[in-house]
Amino acid sequence: MRSHFTPRLITAVTGGLVIVLTVFFFFNQTAPFFAREISHKESSLPSDADTSSHVAPRQNVWADLSDGEVVDVLKYVHSAASDLNLTAAVNATLWDNFVHGIELSRPTKKDALRYITGVSEIPTPRYARIAIHHGTSSGVYWDEYIVGPLPVSESTNIKPVEYSHRTEIGHPRNLVPDGISFKQWPYSIAQSVADITQDLLGNTINADGKLDPDGLEVSFRDPWVEDGHILRWCSFQRAGTRAEAGTLLPQGLYVKLDTTGRDPTKWKVLRWYYNGSLYKSTEEFRAAWQSPGFEKLPPNHDGPWTIIEDFSSHVNEREKPAPIMVHTGKPRYQLDRHAQYVSWMGFTFYWAFAQATGITLFDVRFQGERILYELGLQEAMAQYAGGDPLQGAAAYLDTFFGMGRAMFELVPGYDCPAYADFMDTIIYDAERTQKRQKTICLFEYTADYPLQRHSTSFYVTISRNNYLVLRTTAVVGNYDYTVDYLFYLDGSIKVKVRASGYIQGAYLMPGETQEYGFRVHDQFSTSMHDHVINFKADFDIIDSRNTLMKVNIEPKTKSYPWSEGEKLHTMGLSSIPVLNETGLNWPANSQSMYIVTNNRSQNKWGETRGYRIMPGSGMGTPAHLAFEGSRSLGKAAAWATKDLWVTKQKDDEVRSASPRNVFSTDHPMVDFKQYLDDEDIVQEDLVIWFNLGNHHVPHSGDIPNTLQHTSSSSVMLMPFNFHDRDPSRKSAQGVRVDLAGKNAGTAKAQFFGHHYEHSFVLDESHVVPNLTAYGAEEHHVRKFPYTEDMLSM
Repeated sequence: MRSHFTPRLITAVTGGLVIVLTVFFFFNQTAPFFAREISHKESSLPSDADTSSHVAPRQNVWADLSDGEVVDVLKYVHSAASDLNLTAAVNATLWDNFVHGIELSRPTKKDALRYITGVSEIPTPRYARIAIHHGTSSGVYWDEYIVGPLPVSESTNIKPVEYSHRTEIGHPRNLVPDGISFKQWPYSIAQSVADITQDLLGNTINADGKLDPDGLEVSFRDPWVEDGHILRWCSFQRAGTRAEAGTLLPQGLYVKLDTTGRDPTKWKVLRWYYNGSLYKSTEEFRAAWQSPGFEKLPPNHDGPWTIIEDFSSHVNEREKPAPIMVHTGKPRYQLDRHAQYVSWMGFTFYWAFAQATGITLFDVRFQGERILYELGLQEAMAQYAGGDPLQGAAAYLDTFFGMGRAMFELVPGYDCPAYADFMDTIIYDAERTQKRQKTICLFEYTADYPLQRHSTSFYVTISRNNYLVLRTTAVVGNYDYTVDYLFYLDGSIKVKVRASGYIQGAYLMPGETQEYGFRVHDQFSTSMHDHVINFKADFDIIDSRNTLMKVNIEPKTKSYPWSEGEKLHTMGLSSIPVLNETGLNWPANSQSMYIVTNNRSQNKWGETRGYRIMPGSGMGTPAHLAFEGSRSLGKAAAWATKDLWVTKQKDDEVRSASPRNVFSTDHPMVDFKQYLDDEDIVQEDLVIWFNLGNHHVPHSGDIPNTLQHTSSSSVMLMPFNFHDRDPSRKSAQGVRVDLAGKNAGTAKAQFFGHHYEHSFVLDESHVVPNLTAYGAEEHHVRKFPYTEDMLSM
């Protein structure tokens, strides 16, 4: 039997050009065994002080609310704002008014810039943004309010959130006013046709505590509102041995419901759909089922095909150690955990957290000069297509579910290297605290290709490609979205999104499969869909007066003095500014470049300084929505119809979307198209709204899970004449080797930057992750009723 864990000497010795780092791990195939034997530190680093020694130059004015601020705000709204008729969340039902959520109301850019640029030494006043569930009225809705300034004092007040360009009421109605009845009632409908489902699908609904993995569940499409009625289609699917695999197990039976109002006794069954036939009532469907010659479809069964892990594999190579990335010393970045501030190789930035959108970066600088005021996710959309009532119009706007709320604990050694720094996030939800552990990771990595190399007959010079990664993963429905912000030594920034998880597919119907996807199992086919994920990049190249230039690569026919009258076919550049707010697509054949410039700033050579925005690595050019006029999306995702947009920055146009757009897609809380009013944008404060994503046409390789390397997209922000020369020459590590044949038979190596000269011993916790505490129970701290000991918590 193999030894469960035998670490060998980990060495690094310079030997001419070759640096060797060998790590061998042998362990028993019983994975948890070695975890019991080895004690690891919870952090991969010696202590927080090692990465928190750098103090941010200024207070993070975008930082999350503190525990004390939240308690003060809740005390205030429960006492001073008596007209809200609030019930403490711990005692509330869906028929009461209660605080649904609370987080920071971020300062306006105008106010924040006064502080971060040093015009004012006083930080911007802090305000809270609270969402209140109004359940006492017949029409249930959520409203949002601003409370501040903080800390609470006599000058503190509460006022409704104002939405730019929206003239209707300040809130849409909640389309799921009674979440408990909304599940129970459809399941009672399924129970009323139990004899039919038993015959057609081979089982009945998993209601009343039934947990049969072969039993049935009901999945719901987001509702449509027609003539005031809340309508939605529901699909029957198998529960599956793993609940999350249910999206692979549709059964081809659908029911359309009218769930208008709060009284389930007034809800109605409108239609049934099965095997290409539409039935106008349950009675009509039952009569058809009982009629002679009624055609039954084969059920879609669960099985090994939905299981992700193969613990029984006997592929010999799998049992051998694979190469891994290690870090042999302290991090080269400086991390101020309290201020949520990072400094690395000339880059500095703050980050902040929001429940809807996750992580946003602020005040991004390179070598002291500001590049971006803000960079962060706005919305993640998926629009499906298919021949059945669910796939045919399913569309999801994921900030409703909360890309920040859904940030999941990262797994050291897998999501991020074991040596990474991990940070937590806090959610204030229904007057309680939810601490989410290790939802953010920060680490430096070395690419599998060099940053630069050059060879001659006399020497070779080459530089390592090191970069910094800030990473989160949000688990929304059937997909895990990994969002990366990457920083490179030359000043480039990449934003990258990867997706993995169980696809949502369709029951196989012959004749329809090739139109919308591919057959991937006995009774299951894939459903094509578009992922479009919107980001905001508020550029401040040197300052807030910028211009978007379009530099075209154009074919030319031209004669030159030296061509003696002959016209030559060639190409050339033409640069034109984008004059007005507009939407743009990535040009065909990449024959144009979009560059955000500051026309008042030139480099040493007289060229206008700027940053180019362009597609990065991944599956290809990031996609926008393949068609317009989606009935499901309405006006709620206008930003998804182009690859990128440019608008003039306004403090009342903070986001391209609202989580509550899903409740009123035809009259959304934020209608992005209204941001575009043809304003002049030359040398103005510009915002670029760009999209990541892809046209996902799943195939057999997506079973059981979509792979991240086949579902990634990215956009690169690259310095363009921003510097006088490549700044990475000062910070990159590398070597120049004069060839042995030109140097008396001995190669001569000259290193720039650190290189390993002596043996070293690597701390095993930097290599083998400690997973014993993964997924520890979260602590929920109730915030109201208020008690004096809450501040100490």
